[in-house]
Amino acid sequence: KGWFEEAGLNIELVDTNSDYWGSLQDTIDGKIDVSNFSLFDLMQFNTAGADLVMVINSDSSTGSEAIIVRPAIATIEDLKGKTIGVDSGTYLEYILDIVLKRNELMLGDVTQVKVAGEKAVEEIKNGKLDAIIIWEPIVSEAVEQWNGRKLFDTSEIPGISPSGHTFRRSFIKERPGDVQAYVNVWHKTTQFIKEHPSAIIAGIYDVTPTEVQAFARLSQILDIRENITSFSYGAGFESLHGTARQVNNFLIEQGRINKPLDSTAFIDASFIRAL
Repeated sequence: KGWFEEAGLNIELVDTNSDYWGSLQDTIDGKIDVSNFSLFDLMQFNTAGADLVMVINSDSSTGSEAIIVRPAIATIEDLKGKTIGVDSGTYLEYILDIVLKRNELMLGDVTQVKVAGEKAVEEIKNGKLDAIIIWEPIVSEAVEQWNGRKLFDTSEIPGISPSGHTFRRSFIKERPGDVQAYVNVWHKTTQFIKEHPSAIIAGIYDVTPTEVQAFARLSQILDIRENITSFSYGAGFESLHGTARQVNNFLIEQGRINKPLDSTAFIDASFIRAL
């Protein structure tokens, strides 16, 4: 709609669907200036030496990740002793850990098999897995091809996996005005989406608005009001800082860090508050 140009920004959109993980590394390496990181991935990359900062909480998973199981498995407790496919070392393993703990199980109570997300359906076909945790649209493919069923999805724990627009700290320091202009355009965009849901996306992908709305329900697009809440301090998943504390606990338990990361160092509310 020309809003970036109006804001004085020369933006090039990069399609990252073909290599999502590679695009995150490209952001760290400076080949991409801003990307949408899950909070978990941001923190994990920062433990490895990156210096990333989230300035917008763009969306929160409300069903886009799910645990799919064989028909015989009826409850989370039934996963004890079972084999679960998971892209270990990613936010999917963290979600699995939270879900198991809420049902009085631990990661050690299940057998994890590392499964790359894009190849999950192939792994399902080999018959060696009892369950898998994965994201849409692979969730739907797994249900269809495996005759599986959804045992859990992220709509059951709001805020468990937030994502946000993330810059390198060096970019923010060098070009704070451009970052603020970018945030301003984001705000204008979320207002437009609320007023015209799915209108543009349906045309781009040649699908119906109904299909777009059904898919969009799996990941809630957050607006300025919801960002003010999520950037505030709190202990629960409604706060980015509260979610960061849960991620810290997981990383410490897994031996990936020996002390918590300071969430105030990589969650920057100043641009949201400037709106």
